[in-house]
Amino acid sequence: MLSVASVKSASGAAEYFAKDDKHPADYYVGEGGGAGGEGGPDNGAVGEGPGSGGTGRGGEGDNGTGRGADGAGGSAQQNPETGWAGKGAEMLGLSGEVTKDAFEKILNGELPNGEKVGQVPNRQSGIDLTFSMPKSASILALVSGDWRILAAHWSAVRQTMTWVEGKFAEARTYERTKSGEPVKTGELVYGMFAHDTSRALDPQGHIHVVIANLTRMSNGAWQALHNGQLWKNNSVIGAAYHAAFREKLAEIGYETRITGKHGQFEINGVPKEAIDAFSKRREAIVEKAKELGLTSPAAIDKVTTNTRDPKLNVDDRDKLVADWRKRAAAIGFDGKQVIEDAKSRAEGKTNEHLPTTTQRIGETISNIVNAIGEAFRPTDPLVSQGLARLKLSPDEVRTQAAVASAVRILEQREAAFPAAQITKIALDLGLKGVTAEKADARVEQLLEGGKLIPGQSDRIDGAITHVTTPQALATESLILAQIDKGRGATTPIVAPDAAVERINAVSGDKQLNTGQMAAAVLGLSSSDRIVAVQGVAGAGKSTMIAAVARVAEQEGHKVLGLAFQNKMVGDLRDGAGIEAQTVSSFVNAYAKAALAGQGQGYDAARAALKGTVLVLDEASMVGSEPMKHLVGIANALGVEKLIMIGDRQQLSSIDAGKAFAMAQADGIAMVRMDENLRQRTDQLRTVAALANRGEVRGAMEVLGDKLKAGPDHIKSAADQWLGLPKDERDRTMVFASGRDARAELNQRIQDGLRADGTLGKESVTLRVLERVDTTREELRYPQTYKAGQTLEVARAVSEIGLRRGSYEVLGVDAKGRVELKVGNRTVRFDPQKIAPNDKRDALGLVQRTEVKLHENDQIRWTQNDKERGLYNASLAQVTGISSTGISVKTADDQTLHLKQGDPMLERLGLAYALNMHMAQGVTTDKGIAVMSGSESNLSNQRLFNVTVTRVRDDLTLHTDNKERLISAIERNEGNKTSALETVGRLAIDAPRDSGAGRDKSDKTFNPEVPADLAKPNSMDLSKHRVAVEPRVPDKPFPEKDISLEI
Repeated sequence: MLSVASVKSASGAAEYFAKDDKHPADYYVGEGGGAGGEGGPDNGAVGEGPGSGGTGRGGEGDNGTGRGADGAGGSAQQNPETGWAGKGAEMLGLSGEVTKDAFEKILNGELPNGEKVGQVPNRQSGIDLTFSMPKSASILALVSGDWRILAAHWSAVRQTMTWVEGKFAEARTYERTKSGEPVKTGELVYGMFAHDTSRALDPQGHIHVVIANLTRMSNGAWQALHNGQLWKNNSVIGAAYHAAFREKLAEIGYETRITGKHGQFEINGVPKEAIDAFSKRREAIVEKAKELGLTSPAAIDKVTTNTRDPKLNVDDRDKLVADWRKRAAAIGFDGKQVIEDAKSRAEGKTNEHLPTTTQRIGETISNIVNAIGEAFRPTDPLVSQGLARLKLSPDEVRTQAAVASAVRILEQREAAFPAAQITKIALDLGLKGVTAEKADARVEQLLEGGKLIPGQSDRIDGAITHVTTPQALATESLILAQIDKGRGATTPIVAPDAAVERINAVSGDKQLNTGQMAAAVLGLSSSDRIVAVQGVAGAGKSTMIAAVARVAEQEGHKVLGLAFQNKMVGDLRDGAGIEAQTVSSFVNAYAKAALAGQGQGYDAARAALKGTVLVLDEASMVGSEPMKHLVGIANALGVEKLIMIGDRQQLSSIDAGKAFAMAQADGIAMVRMDENLRQRTDQLRTVAALANRGEVRGAMEVLGDKLKAGPDHIKSAADQWLGLPKDERDRTMVFASGRDARAELNQRIQDGLRADGTLGKESVTLRVLERVDTTREELRYPQTYKAGQTLEVARAVSEIGLRRGSYEVLGVDAKGRVELKVGNRTVRFDPQKIAPNDKRDALGLVQRTEVKLHENDQIRWTQNDKERGLYNASLAQVTGISSTGISVKTADDQTLHLKQGDPMLERLGLAYALNMHMAQGVTTDKGIAVMSGSESNLSNQRLFNVTVTRVRDDLTLHTDNKERLISAIERNEGNKTSALETVGRLAIDAPRDSGAGRDKSDKTFNPEVPADLAKPNSMDLSKHRVAVEPRVPDKPFPEKDISLEI
């Protein structure tokens, strides 16, 4: 595993790596290996990230809660292998052993010639990347005595750092801006230090790579290192390291298996008992620190020292190793056989045993069949085909396969993505022989062949940061072309000069404000088939929709609401009084007919939708793929109107694209509803307005004492709700930013309600199913499947021989086949036979967890049962528990008894806290919310905006650390990517003062839709191969404000 920390003291670091009597807190900043910050200030400081929660346990190298870079201690004297490295070091004439004085000078920015670099106040000395071997490798090397592993590890780290240097070494240049901008340098200066014990005195081989805060520019000048890419890509670097070490271990005969994120692995043959035996010291230390309420690195280190075996000493190597071997013998493992087997395999790979050409071709074909299966057959456009495939080595075949899978994994969630992430995901898949260098080379081949498209670079060095795919460009171009096709294509439902009077007549005492009226008039009087309403949270969209629906119905039109999820469908029915269904069910019902373009099914679909007004609510949550189908259906089947309503500042889609924002940027006919009608206090109105503009710090300051920070923030939020009177509890919703926080809130609140007597004494424990978050492509890899999971097959998948139904996952056999149990039968399938480009989502994994229910508990459904009116995310209350099952009262006041064995007893969960991602569209009088600064991926501006706009009267926000939360939200806007935006064709989420629209972009880029994506008479691009230029000049903000005409 890899952990990262900033070095603040040059003298402390130099002394530490020469003698282990300095406390790591003397030169480290932060608590280890999280994603960290985006680099230091422009004063030459390396900078520091918050660093908490890294990808593994600092001291032990296992997954866990360890302290960043120095969980593993040890002394340089115990293993004298140190060395200077990096192109920068070579330029400075630094080589061989790293001495204390030379190291301290370099960390202070003093070059061998006396020149001093980046001498500014609060200068950071450097950054420490610590590469820790898997526990199994440490055991075999340090306990069982295979020193080849230590050499392989040193080589893997050197290889990784050479790659890192070329990829992520940067400085800042001030040629174009006063604040500076990054530029690649490709040169680092760093020292490497090999240690072999943890601070708990367990065997733990690890190498510190301490990178000095300096780099050399292309003009030869030395200046401070800009480390933003090193922090940002720490998980990418970790994946590259794991892949390199796996390859080096394979060269000396070891076989490995993937065990965790970022390609973490263990060596086959080392039993779990041995790994656990040499990891328990760390676990005991963490548990003791938790018991004492200690969280800081210094405090945990003190616990480590105080709980050591007094008979053991880091300087007494013989006694320490003897103790390790004694502990290994106690569990009956000495590792000798594993080492001998590895040596035998390695000997079989010597030059005298090299295969002939015929044998090599045979091995290639065998590897294709056995390791890759049928997954990468000629239908996969991202791998070489036909005879070209037979010219590839097995490693090249696997690299192509891994990169192809990585692209598909990424493109399901984003239209564009960092090029480095392709390499990382490819490495995470764990295919033999795939390294960072090989994956990078394959990405370059795909770019050269047009299978990937480089994003437009605004960097001074022209470096490409993001790429997209021809398919994503085609989909987005089609969406805009279909919107354009609908311009002037319909007759107004009501003449513009009569619309206001008609709307007022049906509104009764709910008179519409200017924004609501403008939106209603647009929907009823525009001649464009597809229009948009951009409305802030709480703008009164339901009232506007109801008015449009009543007038349209009077004119003989059917009004059908569409929404992303069932909860929103229910809100449309109840709030606007219209029929509604999910987007996916609508697309499934009509997409096939729309694509056909003729025939009986097509005619029937046109008849069914004739004169229909479609109202798409929360349009920002609809991804590009379903939006492509919606706009295509609207035109192909002659829908009267498609009114897209939403807020581009709130949550976007889960899957790729931001079609609603893209349509706005392209100039769709649109009005704005900017008046907030929800918040009833000046404080909350101000907070909502600031959050909508992205002014996070200002919004937090306005919250004042309603923002509460502390290490037990989740407990504080639960206690606040539990402390409310019953009537106040009913008016107060609890929101959580992530799944773990929601689970803890639910449990704490349930415990509190049981303690105060609100819940009944009778209880029942249910084994419920929770969805496992995977992409379609990940389901094609055996390591995705875990024993105890359930594979749900929504429709028959012929290529793997599975019918519709639920299958219990038993595990994965030696051939990589997934073993399933259905009834009394055991079946197996090769996941690599799943078609790589099948987007039907026929397969899904769920896992079992326990939930204990009491009478009066509040629950939510996690799946639909339409026959009984139970919908995903809707609420219910447990009214009774008996030996035959449980009774519930649903949200619409039904009373149901669910007998034992009822499938819905597996599809529920506690519902005292609501995930913020499910809260969009929710309104409550009061709210209590939890957001954690340590959850950097979940703490973003869009989620914050949703959180503060749910409540009318009062909001309390609980966090672990105020400044960390503010910094996390300010750094992360939460924006989705767009293919057209990435290539510079369309400005969507540009800076607010920069304008938007295509006239602001590079006119020279005019992407050609690939021929294989342009199918005649198909909704998928028919007749829209060219340009997507706007037909009218864009305004600085793309909208048509027809309120002026009113």
